[in-house]
Formats: sequence, C-alpha cells, structure tokens
Amino acid sequence: MTTTETREIQPREKEVLMSEDPRSGLVFRPDVDILEERDAFVIHADMPGASEDTVDVQLEKGLLTLQARLAQTPAANRTLYAEYRDGSYYREFRLSDDIDAAAVSARMKDGVLELRLPKSVSRRPRKITVEAA
Repeated sequence: MTTTETREIQPREKEVLMSEDPRSGLVFRPDVDILEERDAFVIHADMPGASEDTVDVQLEKGLLTLQARLAQTPAANRTLYAEYRDGSYYREFRLSDDIDAAAVSARMKDGVLELRLPKSVSRRPRKITVEAA
C-alpha cells in the first residue's frame, strides 16, 4: 500500500437472531472465540455494553446459555447518530460429557465474557510413565 492510499474502517453490524423468540426487542448473537487448552476449553463472547450485573450464564442438562440485557437509551436524550443499537444478547452451546459442569466459571471484562470450561479429569490427556522391564 502506498502512502497515498488509505484504508477505511467499515463498521460491522451485530448479527440479529432470526428465529422466533419470546424476548421483546432486538436480540443479538454475540461473536465468540473458542480456544482449547490442555485442561479446559475457553470461550470469549463479545458483548459490548453488557456488564457482570446484566449477564446471565446458565448450565442445565448440558446446555450452556448466555444472556445479557443492555441498558436502553433514555428517551430524554436526543440521539443525533448511533451505530450501536439497543437490545439483548443470547447464545446457546450444547456441551459434551467431556466438560466438568461443576467447575465451569465465568468473568466479564471490558464487554467480553470469558467462560472457562474445564475438561473432566477422566477426559484430560495424561502422561503414562514407561518403566523398564
């Protein structure tokens, strides 16, 4: 790229869920990264505008559900321009028996929800010592 060329940053729209849903207003499907570590899976879910107080994480019968409410813009404020829309977040993951459900943890930082899904001890790789005969 030459010095006279410039790159414009294009805003990316949040993906709106298109399935039937009983929740009112817009519902967004948060983008995620899923990482595998030696002893756990880690999910990073982008939920800008959400905080630890507005996020709800549930794990029931192998179904991990992420939900978050976003604060509505007060009607008294007159918005001149907005690229960010009000709504809520919702995403589900079906977990296998390889996950230790009792040890799942979550934390929120700067609009990113991090879920740590430890692998079951019986499913973790282990080193087997070879002894001399």
